[in-house]
Amino acid sequence: MIKRITEEAIAMLMQNGIKDKKQIETLRDVLLVTLSKYEIKEKETSLVVYDSTDANIIQRFFVAKTTCGLSARSLTYYKQILKKSLETIGKHLKDITADDIRAYLTMTRLKGSSNVTLNNERRVLSSFFTWCHDEEFLPRNIMKRVDKIKVEKKVKKPFTEEEMERLRTFAKTDRDKAIIEFLYSTGCRVSEMVALNRDDIDYESREVTVLGKGNKQRKVFLSYRCIAALQTYQSKRLDKDPALFVSMPSNRFPHRDSQRLLASGVEFMIRTTGKRAGIDNAHPHRIRRTAATFALRRGMPIEQVSKMLGHEDLKTTTIYANSTLDEVKASHDKFI
Repeated sequence: MIKRITEEAIAMLMQNGIKDKKQIETLRDVLLVTLSKYEIKEKETSLVVYDSTDANIIQRFFVAKTTCGLSARSLTYYKQILKKSLETIGKHLKDITADDIRAYLTMTRLKGSSNVTLNNERRVLSSFFTWCHDEEFLPRNIMKRVDKIKVEKKVKKPFTEEEMERLRTFAKTDRDKAIIEFLYSTGCRVSEMVALNRDDIDYESREVTVLGKGNKQRKVFLSYRCIAALQTYQSKRLDKDPALFVSMPSNRFPHRDSQRLLASGVEFMIRTTGKRAGIDNAHPHRIRRTAATFALRRGMPIEQVSKMLGHEDLKTTTIYANSTLDEVKASHDKFI
């Protein structure tokens, strides 16, 4: 058992880039000597994680999250993280300690996960154990003692005005042009856009109601350029599908009926359009970031930008405000 633990530890270190043979041999010897002083038994996990009480608590947690409007995608992610972490820890919920959580996160890091991934997993665990404590299933919230993991914050750049024009120019079809204009005009998330139907668009008032996170509705507004692009695309459609945007016929399936365009289809289109236009890292969320950044640069109050984006917390919108630092520098050079 001691030898196996030692070899697993060495393997993890090598996966993380430690290649010095002398250091590895020294570490192996130290581990073997140190661990030989202890009696070590493998922890039994097959029967301890999900008894009826634990399973009931976990099920009620997901019912609560569904009621609060957590998206299906987020629910799936939460389930994956909870299943993996609880099975790895291998204890009943009432017996899990802050040290168990720290050990799990450390093990996950040693397997190669980034700090961003670790923070995401910690956030899921914090949500779960906080809920368990608030609902009085557990006497204490162990996550209060598990510190957040430091993540280097990088300012993600929006498209420049020139890059936006190149995206428009290199978009192949009327549909693709309309998608780019819609995302830029509204600042919508892709998931919000692909859920819309043709009848949802009010061309006269130039607005549309979208269903955002937490099943919350909000109105977004369409520029004249966006309206023109939508009308051009819709006027040339021959299909009867109610979806605002539909898939294009492919070489593999030229006779397949049009279907509602999926978020993955939009992501693929923006990425390939960006490559044709010579733009690195082109994706739909970057258009959303661009819409927010340009609105702030041109004087739109941050509270209104926040409403346009569907942010619950104004702090989330300030991320986009940080993208305008180049403008601050330019003004500094001009006025100071």
